[in-house]
Amino acid sequence: MKKLAGGLIVIFSIVCFTLPAQGQDSSQKAGELYDSGMELFHSGKYDEAIETFFKLIDSSPTSKLVSYSQFMIGQCYLKMEKYEAALKQFNLYLKTYPDGDRAKAAGQGITISEEKLKQEAPLQPAPPPVPSRPAPPTPGTIVETKPAPEEPKKMEPKIIVEEIKRVEVKPAAREPEKAEAKAAPEEAKKLDVKPPLSGEKPKRRICAQIFYFDATSLEEMEKKVKELKNAGVDTLIVRVYQNRGDRTYKIANLQHEEGVYFKTEYAPVVADLLGDLVELVHRNGLEIFAWMTTRFANYGSEIPPEYRCKMYNFGTKKIEPAAGFNLFHPEVLKRLKGLYRDLGRYSIDGILFQDDLILKHNEDFSPEATKAFLQEFGYAPHPDILYVDPYLSEGGKYLIKSYTDQFRTWANWKSRWLMDVAGQLMEAARESNPKMKFAINLYFEAISNPSNGVTWFSQALPEVVKRGFDYYSVMAYHRQAMRDQHMDEKKAIELMAEVARKAVQSVGDPYQVMMKIQIVDWKSYDVVPRGEAERVLEKILEQGEVSLAFVPYTELFPLQLLKKKWATSSK
Repeated sequence: MKKLAGGLIVIFSIVCFTLPAQGQDSSQKAGELYDSGMELFHSGKYDEAIETFFKLIDSSPTSKLVSYSQFMIGQCYLKMEKYEAALKQFNLYLKTYPDGDRAKAAGQGITISEEKLKQEAPLQPAPPPVPSRPAPPTPGTIVETKPAPEEPKKMEPKIIVEEIKRVEVKPAAREPEKAEAKAAPEEAKKLDVKPPLSGEKPKRRICAQIFYFDATSLEEMEKKVKELKNAGVDTLIVRVYQNRGDRTYKIANLQHEEGVYFKTEYAPVVADLLGDLVELVHRNGLEIFAWMTTRFANYGSEIPPEYRCKMYNFGTKKIEPAAGFNLFHPEVLKRLKGLYRDLGRYSIDGILFQDDLILKHNEDFSPEATKAFLQEFGYAPHPDILYVDPYLSEGGKYLIKSYTDQFRTWANWKSRWLMDVAGQLMEAARESNPKMKFAINLYFEAISNPSNGVTWFSQALPEVVKRGFDYYSVMAYHRQAMRDQHMDEKKAIELMAEVARKAVQSVGDPYQVMMKIQIVDWKSYDVVPRGEAERVLEKILEQGEVSLAFVPYTELFPLQLLKKKWATSSK
């Protein structure tokens, strides 16, 4: 199966700095080596990839990409079925980078390698079960480690700060899979949807969401844009931010390791590339949406601690710093409005809010948020009155037996606050272009199970549709549902179809519902087989002529062969 470069995974970091000028060449060289190594990896040239990754480690020992290269060496050996070598490299990664971004994946690599080695020696006495090695939690960080679905009993119990993971954190007596099945026959209620503030009637869009353009020149990029147009795409959703560790656009003259691709004084400018992209896309008859962060737009070297979100750590029973901005702090809002105001000065057709405009069930306990809630409701959102019997599961994660009425009030209040922030950012961007269109990323739970959507993400569809968005971008990622909710493919596809049906009924206009179809598995880096993607697409299109976005776009997926599916649905 073809693979897609691991650089498609978006990695967020709260440790921010600006590279000194003399380090730019080294950084760029490291990036080129890493890209080359990933291309060799996905071409099956594992020996050459290993050599390239080792070259990066030797030549740029201070680069952030060294840790990723160390991990990828283990991946190469795993693909080559050299399990002893893979085991050694993954163990080396965990020893050197115990809190690294790939710690969980390295632990899974260790488990796979050890299992394969046992299978290769069937006559040997079976050793005791070897636990997987999740990364230990860093104080103030929400850890994403969870037991591997296929081998849940092998996870070593340990205290891990809970992260909302759909199925694992449950309101009292709620079983998500069963609740979904019972809810299927229900008719979704038509919500009070505010007309788009852009003042324009939404049109149906066929989008390609671009994580990375593998082009070394604008001419080469234009060729790829033409190919997308021929495949039936009319809108590009282009990443205009850069997190440290992301693959960088090769055509960019990099100034910083993280930041944005447009001119602004409110964040480091990686490269002022957006203007050229807009001109190129428009020249070829397509439209372009800028895909931009909010909470995780905390780029730069001097982020005061008070600008950070705060979370409740069930293990330590303390309020601790969390990832991302504190959206209740006036200086943070000032900075974000400045970013969006500057972004709005470009001739883009729209902006897509990244899926970081959320707050999990144990965020935000910042002083500013607590004060604002207290002023409105007369009591503070203290953890003791929000959660009923948090407990440590066998998998080593804290779960919640149930939530109180005060928690529900707090979660809905956070949802309203987040949409107030979205309104301010839209207003700032529209100062230069009143007809600027906006789309917002929605987790599918906000539609399939509204109670879970508010609990897990502070995301409530009735609150969202009051704000005048042009498009409601539903992250209908069936592969993610299969993994997180332990579903088979058929059930996951049926769930995505049900989400589409409810979204269309709730919003009213199917064109405003933008269903995002996953064509790359960002855990395994596999390109989703065409037949599987077609099955998702067909079931979704049975619910109406919705807008579509293929995520993340890759040239390895035959998008042009699906064109007839959505074209036929419009007739």
